[in-house]
Amino acid sequence: GADELRVLLKGFNGQTGSRMSAFVTRSGVPVAWVLPPEMPPDNFATMAATLLGALEVIYSATQGPSPQQVTVQTESGTLVVRVVTPKAFLVALTDGSPADVARQVEETATRARSLLAQKS
Repeated sequence: GADELRVLLKGFNGQTGSRMSAFVTRSGVPVAWVLPPEMPPDNFATMAATLLGALEVIYSATQGPSPQQVTVQTESGTLVVRVVTPKAFLVALTDGSPADVARQVEETATRARSLLAQKS
């Protein structure tokens, strides 16, 4: 459940230098998270779901497939949103470049898939 997902996130944060990560439902509800105390999980989850939802609307206009991963790069790191199941996704704010964290994102998504599927 949520405890196993949180352990997975702690490992992900340790491997990638992530400051924050969470599993979130499509509707913006946080399922499990590892966030700094000043970051409310509900706000973080809502904003991440809004970002993914907006991009899906943009892509639906092109009749193309929905994005499975969104990567935003800044000078200080990378925001990654990775769809894990039809109902949930991983969101993380990392210190690395997209290439640095790609393998861990995939491994974490794969390991979380069965845990998240049990919850829905």
